[in-house]
Amino acid sequence: MGLISKKVETRQQFIVPSELTGGSGNFADTTVNPDQALRLSAVWACVNLLSNTVSTLPVKAHRPGGAEFSPVLLDAPAAGWTLTDWLEAVMRSLLLRGNAYGFITARSGPRMSPSQVELVDPDLMSVNVSPEGAVTYRFRGQLADPSDLWHVRAFRYPGSPLGLSPIQYAAETIGLGLSTRRFGQAYFSDGAMPTGVLKVGQPASDLQIDLLREHLKRATHGRRQPLIVSGDMSWTPLSVSPEQSQFVDSQRLNVTEIARVFGVPAAMVDGQSEDSNTYANLEGRSLHFLQYSLSPWLTRLENAI
Repeated sequence: MGLISKKVETRQQFIVPSELTGGSGNFADTTVNPDQALRLSAVWACVNLLSNTVSTLPVKAHRPGGAEFSPVLLDAPAAGWTLTDWLEAVMRSLLLRGNAYGFITARSGPRMSPSQVELVDPDLMSVNVSPEGAVTYRFRGQLADPSDLWHVRAFRYPGSPLGLSPIQYAAETIGLGLSTRRFGQAYFSDGAMPTGVLKVGQPASDLQIDLLREHLKRATHGRRQPLIVSGDMSWTPLSVSPEQSQFVDSQRLNVTEIARVFGVPAAMVDGQSEDSNTYANLEGRSLHFLQYSLSPWLTRLENAI
């Protein structure tokens, strides 16, 4: 289709009231957008868990009466795309942007039902709502025919043609996680915390201190041998606890909050749970995940397809 083949210089944004979509912002000196959010392991794990699980489930179509058949759309949803990859891409768009778009490029059958839908980057689609309520779609700045457009929305809001973006609404939580990780990296790489203190019993000049420092570095760098000092010198190592240095509690809390945003049990993305890993608990957790996490997405995709 001509719309898909055209090149673009800039990336469009959704043109709707900001209170409906939020907006990428700057929280704790960190810019939060879908690309930056995916750099946080908790967001990556939640998106992967939901998109991979949904896309790898078996898909079957049944006619009224129960007869199974294979529609073209499920055999080859888009050129060069398997159904698994196609569903995964749809889920990632919904989870990160709240909307998934595609252009109907082929139709078949007596009812001319869509047989191929080429997915497009949601960031290249703009949606404009006039004061009278008329909705227009533009792809790469070019007006798009709504009859050729496949639009799936997540987290619908009354009166809005778009789905809400979980990344934009959880920007503060995600921004805090990104800032915590960045602070931890800076602490270990550029922090001013020395490894220890070498105490000299008598006053020393700057030259003597520099020489002692160089000798100490040569004696300890890359070695695991004990350090031996003599005379009035004493060596006191400095260390911090893992809870203080790695911000374990803050990171764990952030993972829990992000899992809550995506509706995923925290134990399934951080590998920790207070429950024992018995068969009954694992089975119950899987049923809980299916019923409360996957079922809404499966129903939404089934209706859209």
